[in-house]
Amino acid sequence: MTEMTSRQRVLTAAHRQTPDRIPRHILMETYVYHQLRQHFGNQDLMPALKDDIFYVGPAATRLATDYQSYFTRPQMSWDEWGRGRIWDSIGQYAEYFYPLERAESVDEILHFPWPDLDAEYRYAGLEGRVAELHTRGYAVCGGLAETVFEIAWQLRSMDRLFEDISLKDEKAHVLLDQITDRRVVAARAYARAGVDMIQLGDDVSMQNSLLMSKRMWRAWFQPRLQRVIQAAREIKPDVLIEYHSDGKINDLVGDLIETGVDVLNPVQPECVDHAWVKATYGSRLSFSGGLGVQSVLPFGTPEEVKTHTQKAIATLGAGGGYIIGPSHVIERDVSMANIFAMLEAIDQYGRYD
Repeated sequence: MTEMTSRQRVLTAAHRQTPDRIPRHILMETYVYHQLRQHFGNQDLMPALKDDIFYVGPAATRLATDYQSYFTRPQMSWDEWGRGRIWDSIGQYAEYFYPLERAESVDEILHFPWPDLDAEYRYAGLEGRVAELHTRGYAVCGGLAETVFEIAWQLRSMDRLFEDISLKDEKAHVLLDQITDRRVVAARAYARAGVDMIQLGDDVSMQNSLLMSKRMWRAWFQPRLQRVIQAAREIKPDVLIEYHSDGKINDLVGDLIETGVDVLNPVQPECVDHAWVKATYGSRLSFSGGLGVQSVLPFGTPEEVKTHTQKAIATLGAGGGYIIGPSHVIERDVSMANIFAMLEAIDQYGRYD
């Protein structure tokens, strides 16, 4: 088979067809990134890892919003949404604090200092950036994970959000719509810029079940997810939609397909049976991820990593429809030997010709 560009490879796989080889996207934390940069002589890791997907996002905000009045703890940091955090000593894990947890009225939510992710300047130059990456052969994905649910509970707290939803409180509608409105703007901007794919998603699952009932998800989150997808496809009808949720997402897969999802990520092997999901949905859905960062990658031997990678390729990649990679970022507990075993196995078993 003639060698494809990364973009051709990803688009072929995402449309459930067979490319020259399984495309890959290797996520990693900053520490691992720097370790690999040193190994490869500080060169660009995209070609070194044979990564096929380049992610883009909005430009940095010009706002300097001070959210300190929403918190009682000193030494707090926050992101542009105002989600409060106190980080551990290596900046990897954080204790979360919720700026809208004590909000008792709709007005408090409406007058919250929302980020300007709906401002045009955040997406200025994006079209040119996408075109440049296409010229280099990459598939381009607009990052929009943590679409609605995760941001909502990290602003309101999970307890208060579910309480509001259960009571059908107007505060829940307003909170979710404030977030969704900004996601709609971003989705349109990505589509206008010509991205090949948009990654949406929220972690709506635990290790063994959904975090909420299917009925609740369908009533409160599916329509808002659909709004975002429709907004993008009104501008670029063929834009691909990837949806991310860690955990056991099994009960929502059919609904996600009906909502417009093309690619499911990360099909976490500790929670989702690969043979089942491929057999049940593989004719309507492609998959990405699949390599266990809770199990084999950090705790297996290099040979076990190779076997694990080969099995994922044989199962999820049968007949195409698979973009391989870790099921979340590779953390520092994964040895360099295991990372290279994974890459070698993808090279060895990931070709279709």
